[in-house]
Order: sequence, then structure tokens, then C-alpha cells
Amino acid sequence: MKIACAVLVSLACVLGAVSSFATEIGILRSCSFGAFVTDSDPAGLNVRAGPDVSSPIVGKLPPPALSDDDPPIHAFVEVEVVAAQNGWFRIRNARDNALLAPPGRKVFNGAGWVSGRHLSVKSQAPVGRDVASAKGRPVRAAVDFDSDSFVRSARLHDCVGQWAFVSSVEHRFSGWLNRICATQETSCDGV
Repeated sequence: MKIACAVLVSLACVLGAVSSFATEIGILRSCSFGAFVTDSDPAGLNVRAGPDVSSPIVGKLPPPALSDDDPPIHAFVEVEVVAAQNGWFRIRNARDNALLAPPGRKVFNGAGWVSGRHLSVKSQAPVGRDVASAKGRPVRAAVDFDSDSFVRSARLHDCVGQWAFVSSVEHRFSGWLNRICATQETSCDGV
């Protein structure tokens, strides 16, 4: 049985169906990148013990806030994403955005699960891909994946390694992004 599953997973990867296949059968996938909490609920985003709404709440993350800058910037809590399963993401090491004046807000910084509907990323990739590979077919170039408007509108659906599957209705985009940058106020490559 284990060999049959390994062959099936390998075949799905070769066919480029890794995201939908993994989501359909609930495979836990390892990931490694930073993301932003976009949930605007004033009560905060529930962080759960498991990847579903019935799991106990272990903490909360505050909603985006406006910085004191002129003009103000939407400042998001930043988290590390380490795994994904069924549209849920295991996060850890949450921290409030450095753009907000002290004192900082109370932020749960343990590990737990949140829905991808409330997470977003920014990327310095020039183009999205149809699969999680630099060899994947380009999809929807000319989108600024590094912009504040993309971060506010994009939603996280899946991930593998340092790739994130993201959609944004506003930017008419759905695809895999790499070169994820978890620093909101600047670019990660210094440009």
C-alpha cells in the first residue's frame, strides 16, 4: 500500500497536479516562508491546535492596524509558515509589525493552525507559475506581487517548500509564487 501511495504521489507531481491532489487527500506538506495575517476581525484571528474549525483555540493574532506614518500603512502581523493541510497552515513565531509605534500589541507567538483565507504573502517573483517549480509554465505576468494592494487582496491556498499557491480576485491571479518576502516595509533583495 505504501508503495502504491508513493507512486501515486510521484505521478501527481510529474503531471503538475501537486496542489489539487495533495489538497484532495489531505496530505501534510512541509513549507518554509513568511506570511501576513489579513483577517480584519477586531477580536483577532483564532490560532487552533489542529487544521480545522473544531480544534481548540490556542491563541489569537491581532488584525491589521494603521501605522503612524504619513500616509498611514496597513501593518500586518507577520508569521512563519511551516506546513499546510487542506487549506490550513501551521504557523509559528508571530510578531507584530515593526511599523507600529510601541507599545506592541499582544501577539500569540506559539505554534498553531490558521485558515489560508486569512493569510497572504508578497513575492518578488517576476511571474507566477502553474506548478511549484521554476520550470513551470508562466501564468499572469505583469502583476506586482510585492505591492500592498496584492498583499491585502491575495489569499493563501497551499504551499510546498518555499513556494506558495496564491489567488487574488482583484489582480485576476491564481498560481504558484516563490521568492516570498516576509518584510512588509521593504524588499527582501534590497531593491
